[in-house]
Amino acid sequence: MDARITLPAYAKINLSLEVLGRRQDGFHEVTTILQSIDLADEVRIDPHHQIELTCTGIEASDDNLILRAAHLLREVTGVRHGCAIHCEKRISVGAGLGGGSSDAGAALVGLRRLWNLKMGTEELIGLAARLGADVPFTLQGGTAHATGTGATIAPLPHTPPQWLVLVPLAAETSTKTAEMYRSLTSRDFGDGSRVGAQLAAMRSGRIDYEHVGSAFERAARERWPAVARALDALADSGAEAASVSGAGPSVFGLYPSPDEAQRGAAAVRATGIPARVHRFVSSAEIVRRIDPVRHGNERD
Repeated sequence: MDARITLPAYAKINLSLEVLGRRQDGFHEVTTILQSIDLADEVRIDPHHQIELTCTGIEASDDNLILRAAHLLREVTGVRHGCAIHCEKRISVGAGLGGGSSDAGAALVGLRRLWNLKMGTEELIGLAARLGADVPFTLQGGTAHATGTGATIAPLPHTPPQWLVLVPLAAETSTKTAEMYRSLTSRDFGDGSRVGAQLAAMRSGRIDYEHVGSAFERAARERWPAVARALDALADSGAEAASVSGAGPSVFGLYPSPDEAQRGAAAVRATGIPARVHRFVSSAEIVRRIDPVRHGNERD
């Protein structure tokens, strides 16, 4: 087996998110545009005789997605190798930024390399879908359209350079997403037209700021007063658009240049709200960093 493998695990935001309704299987039908940003956890994987996980700042419970990914991969392939994984957390937990899903995706890619598995990317994506709706997206990242429960992913052209001011907020419970779905009412459901308009704009090489938004904004504003304050501060700072990411509670504002984003972040921070400047990351950049074999380069 190879020596230590170190991979980034990128956060995502939802540029546009509509919930279309509740399905017969109990899940909700969604349509959303996902975008990777340059905020990332770091996943380090070493050979080991059993599967172990440590994470900076949090306890690694048995249901952690990284552990579930490692055990699933070993179960499916029949390998008997172990691994010692350490996750350096930089993405807030339960923030609506897909940190846990991205960590699991990075673990799948890293363990495929560590254990020298002859497994294609499509097969790995299939395993990722068994771990959670957001996990398949993290294997390629960039810009994509997600439908169904969110696990059906169609890549989109990379958007023009875009910067955002992120207000990272953490949820107080691990059941946040399910609770937020239960809090939706018929007035929060959409017909897909907002995401459809955004898709048309992105395929023509631009972002339609008018259609940046989330079905969860009303519920998030009501549940977390910090969300309402942050969204208002971003709007006042000159953001072209501001929205909740995923089911919240993190929020972001979009700006067409890094200078405007820096000024926006300063304005938000002046109100006492933490804010960071980030940029969009393309699929090519992510694949090059997390899966150099697939990208056609030598192993790093």
